Formats: sequence, structure tokens, C-alpha cells
Amino acid sequence: MEPHRWAVGWIAIAGIDRWSIARLGAFALAIGVAYAAWSYESDLIVPTPAVLRVHELPPSRALAPARRVVWIMVDGLRLDASRDMHVLNKLRADGEDVCARAEFPTYSGPNLVAQASGLEPAASGVMSNRYPAEVAFDSVFRRAKMAGLRTALITDDSDPGPTRTYASWVDETDAHDPDLPVPPAELVFVHIGYVDATGHAFGSVSPEYRAAVARADDAIGRIARTLDPTREALVVTSDHGHVDEGGHGGTEREVVRIPIVVWGAGVTRGTRAGRGRDVGPTIARLLGIGPLSHATGRPLVHANVVTVRQRAVARAAVRAASSLHVDHVPLTIPVTVVVLLMLSTASSRLVRPLIVSPIYAVVFFGLLLATHTLSFSVSNDPGSFTARVIALSGFAALAQLRVGGRSSLAPASLVTSLVVLGTTVAASQQPLAPTGGMLLFLPIPALAGLAFVCLVTAAIGRFNRAPVEARRQARDAGRRLERVRGGIQAFPDPGTSGWLACAAPVEGAPCRENRAQSSAPRSKRWR
Repeated sequence: MEPHRWAVGWIAIAGIDRWSIARLGAFALAIGVAYAAWSYESDLIVPTPAVLRVHELPPSRALAPARRVVWIMVDGLRLDASRDMHVLNKLRADGEDVCARAEFPTYSGPNLVAQASGLEPAASGVMSNRYPAEVAFDSVFRRAKMAGLRTALITDDSDPGPTRTYASWVDETDAHDPDLPVPPAELVFVHIGYVDATGHAFGSVSPEYRAAVARADDAIGRIARTLDPTREALVVTSDHGHVDEGGHGGTEREVVRIPIVVWGAGVTRGTRAGRGRDVGPTIARLLGIGPLSHATGRPLVHANVVTVRQRAVARAAVRAASSLHVDHVPLTIPVTVVVLLMLSTASSRLVRPLIVSPIYAVVFFGLLLATHTLSFSVSNDPGSFTARVIALSGFAALAQLRVGGRSSLAPASLVTSLVVLGTTVAASQQPLAPTGGMLLFLPIPALAGLAFVCLVTAAIGRFNRAPVEARRQARDAGRRLERVRGGIQAFPDPGTSGWLACAAPVEGAPCRENRAQSSAPRSKRWR
């Protein structure tokens, strides 16, 4: 076979396979964008925050108001729910009652670090429960160990987060039952996780949640009865609350308002406001183990001059850091925009699919707003959040298909990718500790919606076949050219849209006419 015929054949094959490649490309984009949505929270983590450059103070042991501190964290306890806890209310009356604000994002991991190290997540860089290792910040556990005190941790949470976060500085760990007797260590951390689990399962206004809160109240009373308030102190906190239907992570009022109660030795009776980051400095001051090197929070009991000075240094380092903004746009998004631009220009040359292409993005983002899917609190349960986003994306895709048809899917994906690009660029300029977390959260469902429409485009999207037909005509023309070279001459038939083929095997012999239908233009002649 001659070289030009090979070329014609390969052109035809490339014309046919091009759209299979386009579908595979759209499918690959869907996978990449879905991964970007899944990893977005983890990508907000700052591995080496600027506050780590603050000089750490040497270990010290000043005159301590309390020889022992038991710190109880009731995971997921709302402030209003804590007002119905009889034992906790008695401790409030005899100690310090603090109406506090949890740190954003209101997840357990970031707020455990915020309370133990006195450092908000925006400064610590621990912006997710997915922090991969033990943290390097100064903490009440580290200070206690360096001062020669024993530390212990009790939790009923099967998640390794509470035990892993400060593992090197905890002498004794029991990860089974928080109702066990409290060990005699000078610093004991008791993590009660069943209140949070019940809030996720049944909501925070359910009878089950109230029963879990009452159980936690009994556990607090059992521990308090073992303490001597003249020589020992008890600190009761929560890491976050819950929305009514269950969930946390955002900035809803019922999520960010948490209780802090300080009772016992070294505590002055009163009521005040505070932050979650104030817990660590308070415990350090009660034990007399020196100020936390990286803490930006303040003690809820009387602070000395050294503590005030160290806090000012840490706050100055945090303010000077440029990493307090998100500054993150997944590379997948601009790549997706470029690829979808190429697919959209080849998918349809009709005006209507291009005009109606914004429908998917408009409907999807409208449904996000209508269903209140614009907060980290709705993504706290990955299973239900994924199901919700898939349902909203499905409704938006049906609307796009109903109005624009299959040929509008690729342009709709392009429009959605442009919206997502704009959303992530705007979110990247947000502070890591925003007043409202909606814009910071929006890239997660936006990326999920983009992944869904890319997947639908890969599955049922219709691409323009005109270039394929043109290549098929070129292939047929190549075959006719071979016949001409083999002794068959072809020329346009004036009376039809076909061709007249004249076979003349012997020069001067009469010509035999045959008509061969073709879609080639009549004005084109063979040369």
C-alpha cells in the first residue's frame, strides 16, 4: 500500500478515536477534581507555621496554686445544653463560669491543639482532623513533663487523634472507658467522646443527645468528688457544639459557643467571656509550669508578667506571618478549565447549547444555597455530605439535559469550571480564621459539583461529529484516487450528485459508464 493511503487511513482512525479520547479525558478530569474536593481541607494545613520560630522558654516550676489539675473535655457539648447539667452548674456557682468561643474550624483536632497549646488553628496550621502526625507546639503536656510531673490521658474515642496529638508527652493512656477511676498523675486529661457521637447520630436537640449529656454530667460529678478543691483544680471544657441536626466545623452560633468551667484551687469565683485557646494558658498557670511558648491565649486566672510578655511575643509572630490567608488554589482547576475549553469548542457548533450552558452551575449553586449546604458543619459526616452533593448535582444535571440536551454538557462543564476557579481564587484570599466560613468552605461542594458534571459529560455527552464525517469523505476520496491510478477515470456527472467512472483498459477503446454515489462536491474535479 502506498504511503498516502496509510496517511488517509490514519486520519480516519484518528477522527473516530478522538471522541473516545475526549470521553476518557472528561472521566480523568472528574477523578482529579473529585480528589481535589476530598483533599481540600487537608491542603489548608500549614506544616511549618511561623509561630514555631518563637524562642521556647526553658522548663520552670513556679509556685503553683494547684498541685494537680484534671482537665475534662466533653466533645461536642453545646453551651446551652451545658446549662442543664446539674453537677456542672454547681461547679459554675463555686468557680469560674466562662462563656467561650470555639476556634475555627470547629473540629475536634484543631480545637484540641488550640486548647492544649493555647494557639488558634489559623496560627498553628492545624486546620483539619487529618493532621498527619504529632504536633510540634509547646503544650500543657510538654510543660508538665519538662517540669517533672506525670501526665495521663483517658478517652473512649477509637479515633487515634486524641492519643496521637501529644503522644510523646503523655505517660499513661487509656483509650477505652472515661468512666474508669482517674489516675493519680498531676495532669490528667479526660476526653468524653460519646456526647459528640450521639450528636452526629441523632442531632443535638434529640432525647438521645440529652441523655448523653446527663451521662457526662454524672461522670464529671464522680471525678469532682475525688478532688480536694483546696489543693486540686478541675477544668471542664468542650471543643465545639453541634447544629440542631448534628454536625460541626462551621461558624454557626450553636457550634462556636462552648462552656469552660474552672473550679478548685487557685480559682476566683466569677463569670467572664473567653476563647478556647485560653484553656492551655490557664492550666499552665494553675500548675505553675511556666507560660506556653507558642500560646496566643490568655490565662483565665491571674497571669504573671512572664506569661504576659511571652504571649505578646507569640502574637507578634502570628501577626507578622503571611500564611494567615488560605493562599491555595488546587492546580487541578486551571488544568480542568483548559481541557474543557478544548472539548467544548469541539463538542458543539450550535448556538443553543452554548447559550444554555450556564444552567447547571446556576441550578447547582442555587440548590447549595437553598439547602444550606454552605458550611463546614454539613461536611462533617462524609457519607451524608457526599450523598447530599450527589443529589444536588443530579438535579442540576437533569435541568441541563432537559433544556440543552447532551450536546450542552461539555460547555456546561466549562462554565462550571470557570465558576469554581473564581470561587477558589476568592477563597484563597480569605483569612484562615474568618468571621463567617462560608466562602472558605464553598470550594469543597463546588469542586464536587464540577466532578459530577465532568463525569456525566464523559458518560453521555454528545460531541460534534462533523469533523469525523469530513475525514470519512477524505478516506472515500482516497479510495477513488486509487481507482483512477489503476486505470479508472472519474469525473463529475452533471445530472446527479455522483460520479461517472470510465474504464479504458486499452487506449482508444470505447468508455463504459458507471455511476458511483458520493457526497463529494460537484464542483471538485480529479486531477
